[in-house]
Amino acid sequence: MYPTLQSMGITSINDIEKFTLRYEGGHDVLKIYYRREKGSLLPKSKKFKFGRSTKTVLADGGQQTYRQVQEPSLTVLRAMEELEQLVGKQHETQVSKDDLIKELEHLEKVVSSKISELKEKIDAMK
Repeated sequence: MYPTLQSMGITSINDIEKFTLRYEGGHDVLKIYYRREKGSLLPKSKKFKFGRSTKTVLADGGQQTYRQVQEPSLTVLRAMEELEQLVGKQHETQVSKDDLIKELEHLEKVVSSKISELKEKIDAMK
């Protein structure tokens, strides 16, 4: 019934509560959240990363200039369609202040982690 989600290894389809999609580091990151009972040992979420395809397209009609355009993977598009059927459309018309704060905090964690990783590599070279 949901072939794309099943092919991604998702078996608890009826337990899906919500999902998010964001663009991070050149990849689309789909995160699926599950309804879980208190004390459950099963994961509350699962994250999937999808690469983007790059196409070269004609940018100007008469100038013969080209530019590269990135497109999301067909798998992520199909998964989004199936998830929207399951939990309903989650398109937000306005981004709230709380959402922006959460996104900023997540970005700070990612950047901080990457900086620490690079510092460790530099220290290992000394």
